[in-house]
Amino acid sequence: MKGKVLSLGAAALLAGGAFLLSGQTNSANAQDLLGVSFIENVKPYLEFRPRYEYVDVDKSGKKEANALTIRTKVGVKIGTVLGVQGLSAVLEAIDVSALVDDYAPQKSKYETVADPHNDRLTQAYIAYSLGNYAFIAGRKYVAIDDHRFIGTVGWRQMPQTFGVLAIAGKPIQGLDFLLAGIYERKGIVDGLNADWQLDKMPIILDVNYKVIPQLRIKGFAYLITDIHNTYGVKASGKVDLGGVKVSYLGEYAIQKDPYENDNTPKKADIDTSYYRLKIGAGAMGFFGNVMYTHFGDKNGHQKGFSTPLATLHKFDGWADVLLAGAAGGFDYGMNEWCVSAGYKSPTIGKLMVAYLKFESDKDPAGSVGDNIGSEIDALYAKKLTKRLSFLAKAAWYNADDGYYTGGSLKGTQDTTKYWLQLDYKY
Repeated sequence: MKGKVLSLGAAALLAGGAFLLSGQTNSANAQDLLGVSFIENVKPYLEFRPRYEYVDVDKSGKKEANALTIRTKVGVKIGTVLGVQGLSAVLEAIDVSALVDDYAPQKSKYETVADPHNDRLTQAYIAYSLGNYAFIAGRKYVAIDDHRFIGTVGWRQMPQTFGVLAIAGKPIQGLDFLLAGIYERKGIVDGLNADWQLDKMPIILDVNYKVIPQLRIKGFAYLITDIHNTYGVKASGKVDLGGVKVSYLGEYAIQKDPYENDNTPKKADIDTSYYRLKIGAGAMGFFGNVMYTHFGDKNGHQKGFSTPLATLHKFDGWADVLLAGAAGGFDYGMNEWCVSAGYKSPTIGKLMVAYLKFESDKDPAGSVGDNIGSEIDALYAKKLTKRLSFLAKAAWYNADDGYYTGGSLKGTQDTTKYWLQLDYKY
């Protein structure tokens, strides 16, 4: 393990040259020739995140998973590159190793934990800022809004990153936008990786406008090559009612055939919709939320509404039983109620519990009913020091009829998951 961590750190340094952290070594000769410093305002950062995960799936025929994994992140932020004001860069590498590896895919006959051994250059990009605009090129994290459609999947030890060519800006007061082309995806496991030709890249357009302090509206178009086109609108905001802060969210989207195909022989046939409604309130550290989510069915087409690039663990239950449907589409749609409540304070930390209920939107064929199942999630998080935090989390999924995705029946087995995690950042 020690050797892997040291080699990871060396790889991150070599990727940008040993001068990244010292500002010396061989940079002096080049600096004399160019008349400028290669890099300035260098800020290295480091993270160690050990985590224990337990998984038990009832009557699966597999052994319970026990995984003790550690994420080691080494990175550097470069404030100024080649002496050009506004030109910056980021380099980052992550290693995922297991101290206890009684889980698939590390060992067969065990339940799956999606944190296999892996190491990767997770971020390597340059950015140029000019006034209210930023131009970005390279591999980086992309988190849009609350990760419902496109996210980092930062919960897993190896996060999701994208290769992007992007421009972001604020042309007028209250208005901001992101326009990006994606040429590669690096998923939480290598099997999710994908590349696209530059003339067939997925296109991301996200526009937000703050109408008043209590109302923000958003329009978006996510044109994902090979998968689908998603078009949507969203309204959200917060209102202070005499010490009680009320938040709300309303979102609607439709999905159609993808505008282009690259890694598939022909375009997918998609025609479905989605909406989400949420209201929450908080006061004196206590908070509560109620959310309703609707995923449209495939409606005689190839698949139902799906969000394959989202941070899926954040939604639809932490047990991840409905993850396959959210990523690939629910054949008969899905309706979800989520009620959560908790308390948060600097001294005590954060306590939260949630109850989720899942049902198919349309009656499945045959003898399978429309009651997919339910789930209870619980969490405790506490910042122990300035740099160290602790997390304990659990999920209990209670199966009923399950759901269909891609013609396969899933979600028919009770599932229990526990996590214990420490996170140190420097």
